[in-house]
Parts: sequence; C-alpha cells; structure tokens
Amino acid sequence: MKMYADERRENIYTYIKSHKRATVKQLSNYLSVTEATVRSDLRRLESENKLIRTHGGAKINENIESKLNFSYRLTQRHDEKHHISQNAINKIQPQQCIMIDASSTTYELAKLLAETSMELTIITNGLENAVLLKENPHLTVLIVGGFVSQDSNAITGNIDSQILEMYHIDYFFLSANGLTLQNGLTDFSLPEVQLKKQMVQESDKVIALIDHSKFDVSSTLSFAKLNDIDEVITNKKPNSKWLSDVPFKITIAE
Repeated sequence: MKMYADERRENIYTYIKSHKRATVKQLSNYLSVTEATVRSDLRRLESENKLIRTHGGAKINENIESKLNFSYRLTQRHDEKHHISQNAINKIQPQQCIMIDASSTTYELAKLLAETSMELTIITNGLENAVLLKENPHLTVLIVGGFVSQDSNAITGNIDSQILEMYHIDYFFLSANGLTLQNGLTDFSLPEVQLKKQMVQESDKVIALIDHSKFDVSSTLSFAKLNDIDEVITNKKPNSKWLSDVPFKITIAE
C-alpha cells in the first residue's frame, strides 16, 4: 500500500526520534523509497524544526523534543489556558457525556471538572486527566486508547469504535498544535491524530480550546477540517479573516 507523504514523514520522524539519528540510506531502505524522496522529507521536517540535517542524514532536534514534553507544555500560557477552560466548563450541564483529549489545555479543564458537583460521564485519552478525574465520585470516567506516549499525556492506538458509538457524546473538548483556514486543526503525532479523527466523528459538538498563538500555525497532520468544528474558544480576537470566513463560532474567553 502506498504511503502518503505526511505518513512517510511521520515515520521518518518516529524512526529518528527512536534512534536519535539516521542516514539517508538507512531511511531509504527502511521506507522503501528513493534517497531523493528522503532528502525532500528531511528538508520539510527541518523546516518544521523537528530535525536537524547532518552530512548524509539527520538527527533529532533536542530543543523541540523538550518543548513537546507534556510537563513542559503545562507551564506554557497557563493563565490563557485557565481562562479558556473556565469558559468551556460553563457549557456543560449535569448528566451529559463529554470527551476531552490529552492536551495541556484540556488538562486545565480537567482540573476544573475534578472539583465539580455535576454528575457527568467523561471520556478521555489523557492519562493524567483520568488519574485526576477518578477522585471525584460524581464522575464516571472512561479512558480510551492503547499505548502510553512517553512525551505526552496521551494514550494512543487503535480502539474499538463500538465503545464510542455506545455513548451519546454531547461535547468533545480538544486542542491542537495549530489551526489554519487551509488545514483546520493539526498536530504532529500520527497515532494521536488518528484517534482524534475518530473522536471528532463520534461527537455531537466539537469545541476547540485554542489560545491565540495557535492561529495560522500548521503542523504535519490534519485531524479536523473547519466544517468539523462547532466552536473555537480562545483568549484574544484573531485576525479579521477568521471573523468572517469560518463556519464555526469564535468565543473570546474573558
């Protein structure tokens, strides 16, 4: 089966992340593609600051790796994420079923939900989210996914879609690495993106919690087009093109 370019680049990134470095020849043999194709992919990945090209190959960008770490991301733009999450929790009503992803922004929402007195069912692929929420006796917590990611809060992998189909999911609260008019919501991890796509499809309403720095930023993989999104909650009014040309509501968290 032919591999799409974004899947191929994700495989290259995963391979080099695992081995720390690789040569063009190694990657060419690993993926059964030409060395010219590998060089093109390495240039693209370097432009995204994921890799550093070396003579005859590439190595992992250690600075980016540390920034992608979940613990690091929890410390970034904390106040903005908190205000966005405060707005989001006001949408939730007792007895609803909601789903939250494994992002550092929705972890702020999970912290608020951990203190709620509402009876809710919460589905998440966030390991830290589940650990936090299970302490609240008012909440029924379901965790989905498969493999635990080393650098994030996420559990990823293939899941039985019938599990999600059993529930009427009122809201899916999620975040992303970026949001553009062309690509919608994007992220960098192929397994997590595959799971998010399914979570989007199974949800009644999709609400993206995106701080202002994520607008007009695109990562490698798209998991939700603009028409898949019902609302974006952010902390600052975005560029004027976003206010007249999108099919979803934009809410500015006060």
